[in-house]
Amino acid sequence: MTSAIEPPAMERADVRTLVGGGAVLGMLTALGVAAFSVLSRATTGTTESVGQIVLVLLGASVCAFFPALRVRPRSTDFIAWAALLGLLGALFFTVADAVLLRRVGVYHWTWDAIGGGSGMWYIPVWWMGAAVLAWLGAWIVTISAPDAMLIKVAGLTVVIALVLAAIMIVTDVGSLHPATAALAFMLALPVHVAIAKVTRVK
Repeated sequence: MTSAIEPPAMERADVRTLVGGGAVLGMLTALGVAAFSVLSRATTGTTESVGQIVLVLLGASVCAFFPALRVRPRSTDFIAWAALLGLLGALFFTVADAVLLRRVGVYHWTWDAIGGGSGMWYIPVWWMGAAVLAWLGAWIVTISAPDAMLIKVAGLTVVIALVLAAIMIVTDVGSLHPATAALAFMLALPVHVAIAKVTRVK
């Protein structure tokens, strides 16, 4: 039964949805980064690469589609709100990173050393990337299947990413590495947008 107050298709962009969703996304990101670090220390070789690729694809899917799950975008304005939620998630992660992850030595901060001890030359790029991931994910959901299960929508993006990663590996553009998977996922998102637009039922 559908509530007259809040039907399933109702878009949401209230402070609780955005800030609370951003906090949850930041926490999930921190857990993913910690898991990636533990995996890299516990395994080597192909096992390490495959495990990290799985984590990258899972984490990228969460960052791209979790904001749409919270905001339920059906229009351009709410796609933008989903992008804001993605940005807030990155900001919350930055706080968790500075307060906890760096202090316990989860990973080496080579990028800070390159920047003369500061991370402010690349951290804003992370924020922008998080907003773009959420923006494209919400765009895909809005175009293709606003009422479908998001896991199916995200699954198609992952399949596209795997195909693109396989092409890169076969053509020696990339290797069996999590960075290849990350690049493939980023490329898969606009490809999925195009596919969703072409196959959209009028």
